Amino acid sequence: MKTLLPTSTAGSLPKPSWLAQPETLWSPWKLQGDELIDGKRDALRVSLQEQELAGVDIVSDGEQTRQHFVTTFIEHLNGVDFENRKTVTIRNRYDASVPTVVGPVSRTKPVFVEDAKFLRQQTKQPIKWALPGPMTMIDTLYDDHYGSRENWLGNSQRSLIKKPKNLKRQVSILSNLMSPHLMCSLMM
Repeated sequence: MKTLLPTSTAGSLPKPSWLAQPETLWSPWKLQGDELIDGKRDALRVSLQEQELAGVDIVSDGEQTRQHFVTTFIEHLNGVDFENRKTVTIRNRYDASVPTVVGPVSRTKPVFVEDAKFLRQQTKQPIKWALPGPMTMIDTLYDDHYGSRENWLGNSQRSLIKKPKNLKRQVSILSNLMSPHLMCSLMM
């Protein structure tokens, strides 16, 4: 029998204290090198097990392999300078020191595919992978290149839309493009 309203999680799940400082935004990893890779995978397994024990129908990585929802994706984009940081007000809620867009934003290789493959190997359940949408990325960067949100948004969407397609080719997955202004889901 098919589940009428399948359950899932929203947002990140807490990281174990041995991996990163709990309840700290942009908390640095406590491990390095191969230990960090193993630690992230162990945390993903724990998160997955907790979801399965709770009866969650569509499971996720719990964002255990990401330091931060948005910046982990942005770190893989060209045109973004993490050394040249500016302070911006994010959604009229808080000020944050963010990277600066200094050139055309593009992506030359897939992001998260290996982590998604690993999650797929751990479970037979449907999985989803939350991705930052264009407006979320724009809200989390300082623009020193495009000059307008419209120009920037058009470019960001082209860079981002490739992402779910890369994940779809690698893993059977539901990708959530998370953006408070632009919410959409692609069933894959």
